[in-house]
This record gives sequence, structure tokens and C-alpha cells, in this order.
Amino acid sequence: MGVIFVRRCAAYIRVSTDDQAELSPESQLEEIKKYALRESLVLLPEHIYADTGISGKSASNRPEFMRMIAAAKGPDCPFSVILLWKYSRFARNQEESIFYKSVLRSKCGVDVVSVTEPLVSGPFGSLIERIIEWMDEFYSIRLSQEVRRSMALNASQGRLQSAPPFGYRASGGSLEVVAEEADWVRHIYSAFLSGRSTRSIALELNDAAVHTHRGGNFESRTIEYILRNPAYTGQLRWHERGGDVIVARGSHEPILDRASWEAAQRRLDDLKSRRHPHSRPADGLKFWAGGLVRCAACGSTLVYEKGGRCKCNGYARGRCRESQRTPVSVLESAIMSRLELDSRDAAPAEYELLPPQPPPDASLPGLRSSLRRAAAEKRRLLDAYTSGALDLEAFRRAAEELSARCGRLESSLRALEASPSPCPSAQLESSVRAALTSLSDAGGTLEERNAAARCVLESCVYSRSGDKLTLIYRLDM
Repeated sequence: MGVIFVRRCAAYIRVSTDDQAELSPESQLEEIKKYALRESLVLLPEHIYADTGISGKSASNRPEFMRMIAAAKGPDCPFSVILLWKYSRFARNQEESIFYKSVLRSKCGVDVVSVTEPLVSGPFGSLIERIIEWMDEFYSIRLSQEVRRSMALNASQGRLQSAPPFGYRASGGSLEVVAEEADWVRHIYSAFLSGRSTRSIALELNDAAVHTHRGGNFESRTIEYILRNPAYTGQLRWHERGGDVIVARGSHEPILDRASWEAAQRRLDDLKSRRHPHSRPADGLKFWAGGLVRCAACGSTLVYEKGGRCKCNGYARGRCRESQRTPVSVLESAIMSRLELDSRDAAPAEYELLPPQPPPDASLPGLRSSLRRAAAEKRRLLDAYTSGALDLEAFRRAAEELSARCGRLESSLRALEASPSPCPSAQLESSVRAALTSLSDAGGTLEERNAAARCVLESCVYSRSGDKLTLIYRLDM
């Protein structure tokens, strides 16, 4: 009695939202089932993968595709063939198509077959497959261009194509006024034109528990975006990718009159013309303590502003109530004075040891277990890269995230394992003296002096209300 070998197969189905020439998922699956029956293949129901409403330009954006690749790369892959309605369902990007087919065929022993595009075996068949892939990618590029052209045409005719701004909701392809939000929009314009700042308006809305459409708090830039948006005058604005801005008359009800909106534009432009430029100088720093000093109220960094002063960045963005505004010279002088005091052998300085704080629910066994899992994850990540399932950029991003997570876990573990110990004052004094030498050098650049300060300081915390500056030293000097 002879042995009958049965080939088992998987199916991959994809339907994008912008291609009317595609078959529905059900129709694609029906064609695949007919082919499997005709070729005596067993289609495994648990290995039918479908991505709907997703473009084929990037594999990383298709979860079912990536799940199929992972199953094929598994030690007990149950199928030897992946069936497609057309090769274009596998990918619209020729580079990715060649890459993943190569991985499947050479490393996994899994073939990729189009049920409607039969190919002959040998070099000629491979050539035809490459031509099909190139045509699929060319079609995708042309389709993308047609979509952008259609969107630009819709924009010029005043049709809604984006998320509704604050004050409106989408309804029937147009905008519908939300009465309560519209009242706030009118108040924002009225308050701004009366002379109030965008920051103070943002704080007022946050105090009133008003949220953006995404559920977040208002910031200065959120208010400015509302003030700049012509939608409130009955127009719609559309930014072409790499092109111009299209503004056209919409079909929705305006919330504001044109005169109020134009008056807001004039005041915004006037404020911008008088604002200190935000561009960074070539050296990247405006004072040597830059990036070191934080706000005692919210933890944001103190940033430089016009007039040789610095202030809380959270305050500038409307997220903090304490400006912490202080002259840079006074702040840096206070840091130097404290460093000089702590560098003296006879100084009766007292230190409080503040180890890194682990998460509240952390425990030694839990942290050690998390580190073991992270190490195993590193090995799997490397295997995925060396086998070709991950490209270099994806591998680099994942490796950086994993290394950062391991660093946090190790820091928390050391904090739990460490027993309280006195601060190494002798070593600290020596390091501070060395840093002071660099900081006192009038010929040193801002970067050099900042680097010297960072050698001994983890950060500084400033509170204007208490007139208090706290220096937090590094213990790994």
C-alpha cells in the first residue's frame, strides 16, 4: 500500500480601502479554496490570515501578515505553501516582497503561490514574478498619486477630509456645530483679543475641565491652533503633502465673523514679530546651566528667555502655574556658591542620600524575573534579525527600547539591593573642586562648562516661592 503525502497550506488575504479593483475577502478566499481543491492541497482553517483596510506598502503595518511570517518561522510550521489571490496581496513594495519571499522560501521551506497568476518553474518564471512585483509597486505609486490629486480637488471644493476641529463634529461629510464647544471658541477669541495670553486661556479651560477632542488638556499651542484655524469662519483648510495650503469655502455654519478671526491673526503676527527667536545657536546652549535646572512645582526644565532670564518650560506651555522666572546670572551664581561651599574640606556640609526609586510594586524576585525575560527577549530579537525577519532599522529601534528597559530594571534592582550608606563626601569634594576649575575658566565654552557641571550634578531643583535651590549630586563620579 503506497504512502500518500498531503501538502498543507495557509492563505493570506488583504483588502485595502482605496482600490476598487480588488475582490472582497470572501471572494479571495473562495478563489483560494477552489485552487487548493484542484491541486489537492489541504487549507488549514486556523492559518487563514486576513488584513482588511490596510495598504500593502509596509509589512510592519499589517499584523496578520507578520503573524503569518512568525508562524512560518516557527519550529513546527504546519504548512508548506501560502496561497494568495494575486501577488499584489502579498506586498505592493517590491523590496519587501523579495525580502519576505526569500526568507520564506530559503529559510522556512514555505512557497508563496498566486492562484490566479501561474508561473513556470525556472529562471523565466522568476523573471515574470519580478515583473509582476514591479508592476504592483508602480500601480501602488500611481494610485497614491491619484488619491492625493482627488483629495486636493475635494479640498478646493470645500469638502471635509480631516478630523473636525474643536467646536464641531463630523456629520454627513460636513461639520456640525457643537454648541457648548462653540461657546468656548468664541470665548477664546474674545479673551485673546482683549489682551490675554494663550497660556492663561489654556489654564482657564483646563480649570473648567474642558478637554480637547483627544481627551487631553489645552496648551498654549492648542489655543494658537484654534486661533489660526479658518474653519470657524466657514472655510476649510487642507495641507497638501509637500505642496501648498488649500483654503476653500465649506458648507458648514461659521462660529465667528471674519473680522474677529482676522483681528486675531494680526495680534498673533504682531506677537510673533516681537517674540525672541526660538532657534538654537550653533553651540546648542544659551547658558552653561542649561538642561540642569528643573522646576520644583512640575519638574520641567528651566529654559532661556529674552532678557537673560530663564523660566519653567511647563509654565511657558500652559501646564504649570509657577513661572520660576529668574535671571540666569543669579541662578548660575547660586550654583557656583553652593559648589564652592561643598568643595571645602572644613565645610560642615550635610548630604541626604537619595537612591533611584523603584516602582512601588517592585520586588527583588519580580525585578530579577523581568531581567531574565528581557535577556530572553534580546536573544529572540537577535534571532529575528539574523534570520531576516526584521530589517536593520526595525531591529535597531527594538534593541534601543529593550536596552533602555533593561537599564531601568537594573537601576531599580540596585536600589533595592543597596543598603543605606553615608555619602562619599571626600570623593565628592574632590570632584566638585575639579568641576569648579572648569566652571571658573572664563575662556571655556558653554558646552565645556556644562559638561563639567554634569560630571558632578545629576540636576538642580529651583523654587522661586521658597527661594530655594537644591543640588542633586551624582554618586557614580
